[in-house]
Amino acid sequence: MANRGFTKGLHDLGNGCWAYLQPDGGWGFSNAGLIVDGGATLLVDTLFDLPLTAEMLTAMRAAVPAAKAIDTLVNTHANGDHTYGNQLVQGAQIVASRPCRDEMERRPPEAFISKARRWREDGPSGALIHELMGRKFDFEGIVNVLPTRTFDEALTLTVGDKRVELVN
Repeated sequence: MANRGFTKGLHDLGNGCWAYLQPDGGWGFSNAGLIVDGGATLLVDTLFDLPLTAEMLTAMRAAVPAAKAIDTLVNTHANGDHTYGNQLVQGAQIVASRPCRDEMERRPPEAFISKARRWREDGPSGALIHELMGRKFDFEGIVNVLPTRTFDEALTLTVGDKRVELVN
């Protein structure tokens, strides 16, 4: 089993489970997961911008041949640092709870991105958003790609022979 230190990149957790970590873990620097069994794959969340998501997918595809095509993407919640990279997982079924999908629809990326771009107009709160997230990420080209399958309370998925339980 590989080193599990909090270092950036893909970490093999064993038994077909992988974690993609992004230190420093501050605002916007979320983590993601990959579950693989046989040729089946499930990605847990994308990242806050397209370059970071592309870098993550490249690392996954280099280490895990089955990750060249992601079958299922699960969005754990609607925050952009878990969903803004969805468009790069083309062909995957995207799964989320109904409330997550509803929030993604009500609060598309453009709402946050326009706020981040006009941060000077919002005084101290805008400066804080700019410092924590706006200056650290590249929000160009992000498209709101919504989940294609939702659930209300719970959903059981399979990844090869692995059972994955999603609970809202």
